[in-house]
Amino acid sequence: MFEIMLGEVPEAMRGVFRGKLLDVISQKTQGGPALEEHVTAVVNEIVPEPFKSNILKKFKGVGDFDIKVIDKIIARHGKSQDSLMYILQDIQGEIGYLPVEALRAVSNDCDINISTIYNIVTFYKSFMLNPPGRHHVKLCRGTACHLKDKSGVSGKIEEKVLSSSDTTLEKTLCLGCCDCAPVAEIDGRLYSGEKAKAKIDSLVT
Repeated sequence: MFEIMLGEVPEAMRGVFRGKLLDVISQKTQGGPALEEHVTAVVNEIVPEPFKSNILKKFKGVGDFDIKVIDKIIARHGKSQDSLMYILQDIQGEIGYLPVEALRAVSNDCDINISTIYNIVTFYKSFMLNPPGRHHVKLCRGTACHLKDKSGVSGKIEEKVLSSSDTTLEKTLCLGCCDCAPVAEIDGRLYSGEKAKAKIDSLVT
């Protein structure tokens, strides 16, 4: 949220604007986490038009997280590009995924090109750019599961999961249970074949 706000301000004004905003937000949160409601209140109070309308428009759909988390993580690891993977891993560990505003904050604070950061987070499948769903499905795409999936259960599960905004899909090469193929791990528990599909059908409406 904070970096979205700064992105709408002329570059020459960002240094002064950042300091002033941090002071006002800190007063409103009284040492607690800075949520969207706090930042929105500050925007309404001190940001002039047309910046205010642009910022509030971009806030829609942005999740809440403590904007101080990024600074603490960067301070812990340092601003070197060699520390980038550790920084990104810790951010995802704290927030649950990698919000675009968090990536922009890392880019600005560490002076690392945003395209470099995106190349890393899109290359490694362990990084998530969207909030995780309430349910997590690991779908095995190993050789045994592929060969034994005569009825196309895996494809049906994938199609069902992708239709849900409440379920996260992760494709994996092997879950280590080839004798039960095809298999899927749903919320940490293994299910085979039609039982896996039935479980997904009961979770995803």
